Amino acid sequence: MNDLIALSDPSVPLEDAFAICDAKIENDLFTAMRFHPDTMEVERLYSTNTAAYPVSGRKPKRSTPWGDKVLIAQEHNCGHGPADIAWAFDDHQKILDLGLLAVLNLPVVADGRTLGTINYLRGGPPFTEDEVTTGQALAAALARRGTL
Repeated sequence: MNDLIALSDPSVPLEDAFAICDAKIENDLFTAMRFHPDTMEVERLYSTNTAAYPVSGRKPKRSTPWGDKVLIAQEHNCGHGPADIAWAFDDHQKILDLGLLAVLNLPVVADGRTLGTINYLRGGPPFTEDEVTTGQALAAALARRGTL
């Protein structure tokens, strides 16, 4: 089955869909978050490093530049270096301590509603425009499920 078709197929378990996303862009940490617009929180549904970033809990994003950009304006966030990590994440020191310097956050948007995000971090080079385009296609395919 084509990966983009699998991502949008609700019969494919969500965890399997997230694993497909993880495999498509080189990363050292991949997470997927569900957005709760009523409380402006994100909830981690998937993580490739459950020791550092377990699947559980919610993180507040109300009145944050990252929340405004990714969750409200539905724009991707792509950055590299400590300043970009600190801009995006309250727990930036933890991320930097893991050696992660490059970030790519992509909103998953269906019918104008932000369902959540898929997030890539790595210690290596900045994410390229081709990787951003790939990530946007993955997020769009996930959105066709209608829910995260």
